[in-house]
Amino acid sequence: MTTATVSAADLRARIAALPRRRLAFLPTPIQHCPNLSADLGVDLWVKRDDLTGPAFGGNKVRNLEWRMAEAIEAGADVLVFGVEATSNSARQTTAAANMLGLPLVLVLRGRPEAAPQGNLLCDLVLGAEVRLVDLPTYHDLDAAVRGVVEELRAQGRRPFSLNHGRMFERGAALATVENFLEIVELLAAHDRRPDHIYISSGGKGLAGLILAREAMGLPVRVVGVASTANEDPWQSAARIATETAALLGLPITVTPDDVEATWDYIGGGYGVPTPDGLEAILAFARREGLLLDPVYTGKAAAGMLDHIRAGRVAPGATVVFVHTGGQPALFAQSRAIVEHLARRDRTTKSTHEGGVA
Repeated sequence: MTTATVSAADLRARIAALPRRRLAFLPTPIQHCPNLSADLGVDLWVKRDDLTGPAFGGNKVRNLEWRMAEAIEAGADVLVFGVEATSNSARQTTAAANMLGLPLVLVLRGRPEAAPQGNLLCDLVLGAEVRLVDLPTYHDLDAAVRGVVEELRAQGRRPFSLNHGRMFERGAALATVENFLEIVELLAAHDRRPDHIYISSGGKGLAGLILAREAMGLPVRVVGVASTANEDPWQSAARIATETAALLGLPITVTPDDVEATWDYIGGGYGVPTPDGLEAILAFARREGLLLDPVYTGKAAAGMLDHIRAGRVAPGATVVFVHTGGQPALFAQSRAIVEHLARRDRTTKSTHEGGVA
């Protein structure tokens, strides 16, 4: 890895030079978790990027500030975005489009539901034109999005594909560069500095945290816990971090060996809740009053908790968990959650009765 040491003010100035449309409520707060800290033997904090504002918030609102600016500069009169039907990004993109007065066509990979829940319900309430497409894999969405763009162009419209914009990946990295700066500054007010940062990421968001760390020369361990194997987080984070560094005029090159990521907590696949992920949700809910989700943050928290308990985080270390949002998925996965609670109660009852006997 090649690095360059710059100040936080310099990084902010470089970011400020890029076209941007303000959408999020920033900075998001950082919250101490005293009960889980005591349980785990570390100093645990949560960066509340679930509180970015529009439509229940979430980390995607941050990167949309650059992606939407690109679309507007391109003269778009309609936006097209393709993603999974359960996606937080679809919800937040629809909200951002509404704020900017741009119609949006969502091309969502999934099957029609009798009673839409979670993010899909939010998409409908927000008024996006939703086109559900039954496709074998996430990667098949690319052709479907291009087809909708061509259809709209044939109608005389000026469509912009958010999937294919120059800022699609770089905007996500810029968002977490800025979030890294917020984490450092907010912790400094408590006389702390981050030792470890955990985030749910397949590469894009992870890239920005790594880039900011290297740009500022800070000894912070950054870990991405993937929720899907659609992307190689090592390759994608390295490439996106290097491209975003060039965008900011920084002589930084990141290689896959510089990236710490894991696929160990995906379980049965994207959007499929895991027992450990559900237990992590219960831990944060019942010890700190914080709600995570079963698709992204629950699995990422499970990875972080496992690393702490396995000794991969030193006792007393300051650990930051980036809460990227996604709570609407709790309602879409209500059956899995209720069944997990029932199994948990049966196990607890059986253990108690066995002990009494």
